[in-house]
Amino acid sequence: MYEELRKKRLELNKTIKEIAEKTKIKKQYLELIEEGKFDELPIEVYTKAYIKTYAEFLGIDPSPIIKDYEEYLKNKKQSIQLIELKAKLEHEKDFSKKYIRKKLPSWSITAIIILCVILLVVFLIQSERKKYEIPQTVTQKVLENTNIQEKIEQKEPPKETLTHQQNLKIEAVDKVWMRIIIDDKEKKEFLLNPGQKIELQADKFFRVHIGNAGGVKIIFNGKDLGKLGETGQVVYLKLPQDKN
Repeated sequence: MYEELRKKRLELNKTIKEIAEKTKIKKQYLELIEEGKFDELPIEVYTKAYIKTYAEFLGIDPSPIIKDYEEYLKNKKQSIQLIELKAKLEHEKDFSKKYIRKKLPSWSITAIIILCVILLVVFLIQSERKKYEIPQTVTQKVLENTNIQEKIEQKEPPKETLTHQQNLKIEAVDKVWMRIIIDDKEKKEFLLNPGQKIELQADKFFRVHIGNAGGVKIIFNGKDLGKLGETGQVVYLKLPQDKN
């Protein structure tokens, strides 16, 4: 439905600049609304007001356009929830693996296997009522497997630790939407309420897109970046900044 705005504007022979001066809405926001690029607009409460004002100025019912925008927000929220759920499940999976490894080290698994073999042999001896010795080859193979496993564990190289990481801490003081790209590899989106905090790390840099500059506090590598802009202002940052 947002295409109707541009169509109506052209029918009225109006320019974006003229409408921006009349409605007091930034020219950039009007262009983004016409193109349906809602993810680059400010937070929900401001965007709805901009859509309503713009549509009424052109003599169009704003309800269908606002409905499209609300559907976009709903889909976006579900997408964020799926991402967060996936991350939570991955974290729980990693924790379970570490917990099992901690509680049940590899040498104990080998010992359990050996014990099972011994118990099986004893059971066979009792059931057949005759002397029975564990073949030397079986014992030798078990010992060889144990030695091989220990050598593999000893030769396993230590995990590399990341150095020179960039650390980003974010605290919302107002409702704010953010998109963050880490090292041009990983993209994350957040819809934060006042008081919510997140912390991220990168090897090289972050690209940060903030939908409400006045609603967020950012600390980069331990340094508070201070005021980033006004309420409702869209801001783009690269941290750390390129050196000229």
